[in-house]
Amino acid sequence: MNRFSFQIITKDFDITKYKIYLDNLSRIAVKSCADVLQLRNKKLTARDIYYAALYIKNLLNKAGSGRKPLFIVNDRPDIAYLTRADGVHIGQDDFPLMMIKKNYPNLIVGCSASNLKEALAAQNEGADYIGIGPVYDTSSKIDAGNTISPENIKTICLSVTIPVIAIGGINIHNIKELSMYGVEGVAVISAISDSINPLETAVTFRRNIDKMMGVKY
Repeated sequence: MNRFSFQIITKDFDITKYKIYLDNLSRIAVKSCADVLQLRNKKLTARDIYYAALYIKNLLNKAGSGRKPLFIVNDRPDIAYLTRADGVHIGQDDFPLMMIKKNYPNLIVGCSASNLKEALAAQNEGADYIGIGPVYDTSSKIDAGNTISPENIKTICLSVTIPVIAIGGINIHNIKELSMYGVEGVAVISAISDSINPLETAVTFRRNIDKMMGVKY
């Protein structure tokens, strides 16, 4: 089982209330045994992202000696490095992947892709995993673009050797369908942050992802 299979991503939270939201989401990520907690907020300044990242890192450091999620910062390898995060996730219009690997060799790098060409390029340039999407319609990412067809998802999964993580409109019910396409995990935003019971939802995600991956208890 890869270490990126269950990723919880922050929604575009209000910076004036960030401590409450990040406290809760970090706790949920730890208790549900998420593999990754990703800080993503397209509305924040670089300064706010830095302090939010630092806050999450400190929360995870205090979470005890048990299993803790990897901490990944969206878009900003510089902030990931300065806050001692585990990695960065980039899109097609962000920092060049090869330059991140050269200048921040210890960072895990995930890369978004919406087609086979982008996925192969990301793998060739050293990405540790690929995030493909949106696989379903989503309102969490206004810049997500058109959904990827099942055929294209299968083609990408068959053509690369690094983990492929699906994102976009994923819920606890459609994970089984995604497994038939070959994806090795999922990343979720609103399904957890907007849930009536976020922890219960996250635990169900973990259980369903493990079933998808064939993990036996």
